[in-house]
Amino acid sequence: MTAPAFVVTGATGQLAEAVIELLGARGDRLLLTGRDKDRLAVLERRHGVPGRVETLATDVSDPEGARLAAEEAIGRFGRLDGLVHMAGGFRAGPLFLMDTGVYERMLRDNFLSAVTATQAVLPHLTEGARLVYFSTPLADVPLPALSAYAAAKAALVAWVRSIAHEVKRSGIHANTVVMTMADTPDKRRERPGTNFDHTVTPDLVARVVAFLTSEAADGLYGSCVPVLGRFEFTSELGGGPPPGVGGPR
Repeated sequence: MTAPAFVVTGATGQLAEAVIELLGARGDRLLLTGRDKDRLAVLERRHGVPGRVETLATDVSDPEGARLAAEEAIGRFGRLDGLVHMAGGFRAGPLFLMDTGVYERMLRDNFLSAVTATQAVLPHLTEGARLVYFSTPLADVPLPALSAYAAAKAALVAWVRSIAHEVKRSGIHANTVVMTMADTPDKRRERPGTNFDHTVTPDLVARVVAFLTSEAADGLYGSCVPVLGRFEFTSELGGGPPPGVGGPR
């Protein structure tokens, strides 16, 4: 088969299922990886097709786990055309309550996992391959009580911009999706008072992933593509709604 084959890390997250559905419907072959075996079993039942969409329980933040994912993709599909790195983690809290272990965990989940996963797949990639990562606007505009998460994502963005210069010499595209909170059932349960008009749906994110893993994105190397919906940073100094939204015109 000549259909592209991708390793999808963090496939057990709620955001990932929309990506799996869209890329699978396009005909891509996907190796879905994650640490949650029960959730992987659910994905196998919903989306699994032998030789097309398969699962593997592994931790890509561990170099051996990442190498296993890359080797399994080659063994199962005969080729590897890229990585959709959706693995990550989130912790919030003020500095005085966050020990160094939290910072280390955020760096491992959100940054170092991307390094190990990329190092594992890179030897198998050829011209036209795609590497897709996920960040947040907090990497550029960090807010209080989000220092560990924001710092880890800022490291990721700087790293992707750097390696993009290296891999583009081989015709490989490395780009980042910058997104705000996704509107998922779990988030609605966790935050009943949140204005979800300022979130993005998993489907919108999936469409951008589909774009970045297609020839339509051939001109992008090291780009940060914002998928923010109606999200905006606000301030009490704003003096009311913006022009055209009940305010001065």
